[in-house]
Parts: sequence; structure tokens; C-alpha cells
Amino acid sequence: MVIVKYMVNCPLCNKKHDGEIAMFYRKDNKFNVRMNNKNTHTCGNCSKEFIVEIDSYGNVTATPKNIENGIYPWEKISEGKIVEIIEHSNN
Repeated sequence: MVIVKYMVNCPLCNKKHDGEIAMFYRKDNKFNVRMNNKNTHTCGNCSKEFIVEIDSYGNVTATPKNIENGIYPWEKISEGKIVEIIEHSNN
């Protein structure tokens, strides 16, 4: 198991957010996205919720959680990056 620390901008107001998520590697050294690959954030600047998702290749994306004011989630996708991967053992 690894702890993935990421940095992503709010898709609605562009404020930077940091977070971390525990993930597992597959046998081909990509992330196992079946277990847990999403995190929900609430922006302190605009008070909107958004979902941060990490795919199997390590790409970080943020999308709004709900349809608000005629803005659909696929219209406001923000890309982020992985800052650090920390190896974590379960022992």
C-alpha cells in the first residue's frame, strides 16, 4: 500500500488544494483503481464540493460534485499532479 499526496486546483475558483489518498499497486505497477481512487474536497474559497480522482496511470483530475448553475461536471475539469508517493507497510 502507498500513500499518494497530490495537489489540484478547485475546478470552479482555481484555489490550490492538497490531499492524500491510500492506494494499492497492481501487478503491472499501475494504481489499483477498483479499491479507492476518489476523494471529496470542499473548497474554502467558494464553498463548493468537488471530487478528486486518480486513474491507474497516476493522472489527477478534479470535477465538480453536482450540477450547479447550469455548469456540468465535464465542463469544468481541472488537472493536478502527484507531489509524493510514500511507501506504507501494513505490518
